[in-house]
Amino acid sequence: MKRNTENFESNEIEEEFFTPKRSPVFVRFLPGMITISAFCVGLTSIRFALFHKWELAVLCIFVSALLDAADGRVARMFGQSSQFGAQLDSLSDLVCFGVAPAIILFLKSIYLLESTGWGACMFFTVCCALRLARFNSEMLSADDKQDWEKKYFKGVPAPAGAILALFPMILFFQTENYMFLAPKFMSFCLLAAGTLMISSVRTFSSKMIEINSGSMQVALLATSLFVILVITDVWMTLSVLITIYLICIPYGAYVYSQVKKAKMNEMLLEAPQVK
Repeated sequence: MKRNTENFESNEIEEEFFTPKRSPVFVRFLPGMITISAFCVGLTSIRFALFHKWELAVLCIFVSALLDAADGRVARMFGQSSQFGAQLDSLSDLVCFGVAPAIILFLKSIYLLESTGWGACMFFTVCCALRLARFNSEMLSADDKQDWEKKYFKGVPAPAGAILALFPMILFFQTENYMFLAPKFMSFCLLAAGTLMISSVRTFSSKMIEINSGSMQVALLATSLFVILVITDVWMTLSVLITIYLICIPYGAYVYSQVKKAKMNEMLLEAPQVK
């Protein structure tokens, strides 16, 4: 009888620790809440632009990009990834990183180019929509990709494209040089950012950064340093980070080509030799 009691208690312990529990309501809604917050912040940037509060408008896009980077990681961390969340995130990205930056730049100085300037804004927004559509379609066949391929984006992601498009305004905030606000220069940056989004250039993905218990202290230190730099001089920090990212674009494409070549050679060596 005692042995049966011990078995019963053992089964209870196993059920308690190994039976999956339903996540709390807050955890289930947290990724969606972050996405909606990013959407609202990005949308508010248009309001600031209409009132000529340019620095706040650009900061809203930057904050929205940070929230956009967080929602996916939070969803995967708590096992709350879903198709609904993915589609909501794409719609938010189109508004925050496709529509809002184009309107901000148009209201700042591109409007002086009249129809040509508006055409550049539409080109950027359409490129962002195409980039997001391509990303969503590739997600459906993500299982067919090898692990090393998932560490690279095809083209510049939408948040990075938006910040690259706003780079002239960030440089102006830092240097107060009105050359960066020239309508033709801003239009060129807008067209270049749009082209990079729909290109097939391979760029580094955030999935390359793997944080585990061994690297947690380094990650916390890097995050603290980033926050300190942003608080100290946000425009200088953003200017340096964007410059580094621009350098990483051709470097990422080169690294991808080398890794792909090495993987192809491995496959050829492992393939059975036909006699």
